[in-house]
Amino acid sequence: MQQANIPKVIIIGAGPGGLALYHALIKNKDKKEFDVKIFERESSPKERWQGYHIALNSLGTQSLLNCVPSSITSNLQKAMPNPLPDVEFHGASIIDNKGSVLCNIPSKLFKDFNELVKVPDEFSLIITYRDRLRDVLLDGVPVHWGKKCIRYEETKDGVLVMFDDGSQEFCDILVGADGINSPVRKQRLPELQIFDYGITNVVANIAVPKHFMDRFIKLQGNCLLQKTLGTHGDSSLVIFRLIPIEQEPDYKNKSNSNELHYRVTLSYSYTSKLDDVESDKQKVDDNDSASVIENVKQMIRNFVPECEFNEILLELWDLVPKSTPNDPEKYQYKTYNPTRRGQYHDIDPSSVKPWTSSRVTLLGDAVHAMNPVLGLGTNHAFQDADLLSKVLINYSSNDPISCIQKYENEMRKRSTVDVLKSRSAALQMSSPVGHIGAIIRNSSFKIINFILNSKNIFKKLIQ
Repeated sequence: MQQANIPKVIIIGAGPGGLALYHALIKNKDKKEFDVKIFERESSPKERWQGYHIALNSLGTQSLLNCVPSSITSNLQKAMPNPLPDVEFHGASIIDNKGSVLCNIPSKLFKDFNELVKVPDEFSLIITYRDRLRDVLLDGVPVHWGKKCIRYEETKDGVLVMFDDGSQEFCDILVGADGINSPVRKQRLPELQIFDYGITNVVANIAVPKHFMDRFIKLQGNCLLQKTLGTHGDSSLVIFRLIPIEQEPDYKNKSNSNELHYRVTLSYSYTSKLDDVESDKQKVDDNDSASVIENVKQMIRNFVPECEFNEILLELWDLVPKSTPNDPEKYQYKTYNPTRRGQYHDIDPSSVKPWTSSRVTLLGDAVHAMNPVLGLGTNHAFQDADLLSKVLINYSSNDPISCIQKYENEMRKRSTVDVLKSRSAALQMSSPVGHIGAIIRNSSFKIINFILNSKNIFKKLIQ
């Protein structure tokens, strides 16, 4: 069935986690050689929009660096540009719905991602281009595109993997890195169900002209991740980098204007019950981006007090494309995704009893999907890939399960903490509060801000 003495690993899913695992297994071949194949249901790297900004922390970045070879590391700056000194602040801030900063989460300055991994705190992060990160990780990986896994059969000798085109592959270890709707998980752990928050989320990606960005920064500051808390269970998120699109090496769609533009990700979240309340006022058609965008703007008008910050939010959403560009491949930020409503979901591996390990295991969102509020999902996928590649060094044909068991025990314990932490944060932010409740909440964040930053100042004084 396969070459003697070289165990075969099949990875289902060519997202960041699956690609990191592929690189790690190949990188470690001097310690343990594997025949590794990776399959992806999409027909090509460009079939589906790959996202825009994600936040990588020191743990996720260190795991990524552990996984990839030097050839990939040298290209990571394309997706993880160095912070611009005195221009960008790679941290997060919490803002009230009038635009006042409630809490600046302390973050240590660093020069590049190699320096970030030396930062011991959980607050420091680098805003990364997810679409480019995947492109970098795809370099040199022979992905089998257009191969949707539909089921598998596990025997004492290995795993037979079946695809929707009728083809089959046999392997010693099967890894499902195929996302929150993983077919591998549905067969392997059917009792592990997706948790629905009852929170609707609308995400959009835009190119913002410099004059508008200057105005935004003057009002809100240069913290690259800003979360705004409303009082009706609504919240806004703005993530950006202050690196002009026009300065990117492969920029092709130069306009007649000499003004620079910046990549910005927008997100507006609200309790899904508001759709029922507001349905009589605003009809929303999820097949019509203009309708979804207008619904977001109407909610902002209804729930955000009239102020300059309100005006800025509305103007940002006005910049979101209402329809597909004529040539989306040459669109200003390279990719276009119609604006739709989505739902917050997660998967908590501790919601089911510990399972008996087998030759089939799971990685990333397939086993512990997290909502985006704390930006921890991709970081954990990289930690999974790092851990799994290390335990597989001890793989033995006489005992193929024990290394998988070690991985799953550690992964389950680690990821559950952040799944529940992210869930708690999202549910708290989506809870409607009255006038008094808003005062109490905002005051609490100001106290937290004082404590966190006082500790930071004290550490600097004694160093």
